[in-house]
Amino acid sequence: MASVKKIFLVDDDAVNNEMLKMHLQKKFNLEIITFSNGEDCIRNLSSNPDYIVLDYRMSNSDNPDAADGLEILKRIKQINPDIYIIFLSGQEKIEVAVDTIKYGAYDYIVKNQSSFLRLENCLTNISKHQALVRQAKAYKFSTFLLGGVIVGIIVLAIVLKALGIAVEWPEWM
Repeated sequence: MASVKKIFLVDDDAVNNEMLKMHLQKKFNLEIITFSNGEDCIRNLSSNPDYIVLDYRMSNSDNPDAADGLEILKRIKQINPDIYIIFLSGQEKIEVAVDTIKYGAYDYIVKNQSSFLRLENCLTNISKHQALVRQAKAYKFSTFLLGGVIVGIIVLAIVLKALGIAVEWPEWM
């Protein structure tokens, strides 16, 4: 049985966080943890989330100079470059989306009526990608193992011939 994946939802909009959490709970078997700012998310990275859904622009009444999503992305990638980070933001500027991808975000989704569906598709695609990576590693190992077996057979045939145990070379040698 596959282990439950962990996702962090990081958005200063508590209503959006809760709606997204409910939507994802219906669609996926995920452990979902919500944060209202990026600093709290970073402080909890030790719990090893598999995915982070991050807002680009987060206001913080306690700290008006709080880091934006791009700064949080950079800091997360320094700590753990393997976490899949997806931006879900109301910021529609193409330059913002390009910057987030440039710094390691997996995708950038603009908040609208189809954004939850797009996020759902994005998480499904990540899961498929991870399965393909695991499969490629297994094939690589199998190929390496098979190559070792073939080399072993050739060496054994040479040794047997040198010892005089094998009278004739097989046709393929």
